[in-house]
Amino acid sequence: MQATSLDRAQRTARRLRGQLVTAVRAAAKLVARAQSRLPPSAVRRKGVGDFVTLVDECAERQLRSVLGRLLPEAGFLGEESRPHGLDRDWVWVVDPIDGTSNFARGLPQFAVSAALLWRGQPVLACLHCAPEQAIYTATAGGGARRNGSRLTTPPGRLDDGAMIGCQWHRHRPLRGLLTRLQQHGGRIRTFGSTVVQLADVAVGRLDGNVQAPGRIWDIAAAALVVLEAGGCFTDWSGRPVFPLADLDIGHVATVAAPGNIHRQLLRMAAP
Repeated sequence: MQATSLDRAQRTARRLRGQLVTAVRAAAKLVARAQSRLPPSAVRRKGVGDFVTLVDECAERQLRSVLGRLLPEAGFLGEESRPHGLDRDWVWVVDPIDGTSNFARGLPQFAVSAALLWRGQPVLACLHCAPEQAIYTATAGGGARRNGSRLTTPPGRLDDGAMIGCQWHRHRPLRGLLTRLQQHGGRIRTFGSTVVQLADVAVGRLDGNVQAPGRIWDIAAAALVVLEAGGCFTDWSGRPVFPLADLDIGHVATVAAPGNIHRQLLRMAAP
């Protein structure tokens, strides 16, 4: 019964993929047009180091409306609005702008992200990554694509040519991890957008990404892209992050990397 249900979920994901791409493209166009004329008054502080703009809220409303029509029985979890129906089998998970601080300062490292979860498991994902103006998609069991072309994560490296993305809680840098990476000669990159950095892992621009903070809307879509491209995505203990029993779990510490270096990164991330 479970296998049959999952097969149906995968068929639904494949059926909705093109429409999800259209919705994410439209949101990304809205966001891009707004960045050049964003007034300082449009930026509001939500918490320490956490900001939102009127554009985040507008893009999320647009996505919520469109996705609600695509699959009316689905719940919705977004960064900027009240969640709805999180106990349902189907839930849309949206981050209208991942990297809002970058967006508000005119930097290009931000993304629009949307995922469809079935019983806590991402089965459909779409990302628009602004730095490269690229669309990434993935369906569970159906592989990942970048601008329509099949995406396969190349092997990674942990030597003096390595580049590893890292993000940490504010005022709490991962000193032990950073030291160990640098002892191997690795170079650290922090771009300020989880979605962008995970896309970089999937395509091979980064050899891995180690992250202390991460909310479900940051990782749900990008994690599926990494996994379907052939990479690994786990918590710091090496356990799969998905399926999620609870969509309101706060922050999740994760490691994304090609299979050949994933366990080495886990060992480096261990306290």
